[in-house]
Amino acid sequence: MWLGVGTFWLWIILGPFLIGIVVLTLIFLTMGGGTTFLDFISVLFNTGAKLTCWHCGRETPAERKHCRHCGKELQ
Repeated sequence: MWLGVGTFWLWIILGPFLIGIVVLTLIFLTMGGGTTFLDFISVLFNTGAKLTCWHCGRETPAERKHCRHCGKELQ
């Protein structure tokens, strides 16, 4: 039964319930830590600060010392 058609319908029914439990758990964890849920989400999807290279004009991560596109030193 776990590998049959019944399993598909079980996940269709239980899937949203399980997703809801995960979301509520994340909300309660962030509330206890003094941060908002939006702050928590922004940390998860943070791509980091970017700088514009003076030499080629393209964006590169701020933590790098050299541009990832042209290789010249960032200022």
